[in-house]
Amino acid sequence: MKSWFVAHTHPMKEQFAEQNLREQGFDVYLPRFKKMHRHARKVEEVLTPLFPRYLFVALDVETARWRSINGTRGVSYLLQNDGLPAKVPEKIIETLKERETADGLVSINSLIAFIKGDKVRILKGAFKDQLATFETMDAKQRVQLLLTFLGREMKVSLPAYAVEAG
Repeated sequence: MKSWFVAHTHPMKEQFAEQNLREQGFDVYLPRFKKMHRHARKVEEVLTPLFPRYLFVALDVETARWRSINGTRGVSYLLQNDGLPAKVPEKIIETLKERETADGLVSINSLIAFIKGDKVRILKGAFKDQLATFETMDAKQRVQLLLTFLGREMKVSLPAYAVEAG
């Protein structure tokens, strides 16, 4: 019976490893999400692995030649426990797949760690290091915050990567 295991990849080689594992006949799951990437005053949406340098491989340890995974181009090694591949609970994979959108991407909104009313710290921009209250996240992956500034409460919209738990 097949179970899920984790392969650690070379830096930025998740898709390369995924392709090479598929060519060997392995079932592979690489959860991805859309991320806003800023570079040289240009903002673009890019597909990014949900877990950088990791992907999931389904195999039957009893029958599959799982040691070949360690020699696959793009893969550093298969995570192991006592000499055998370390199993990932099926529920984790199911939950990730349930949170995928129609285009096969994990909805980042379903992974948001904040709920309305949580205190967050602003990491970037004019309000850096200020505490604010989380309101919601919009469809463009921007967090909506309530910020008290100069004695007045104001609404602020920032990219999700610009805040952390306060």
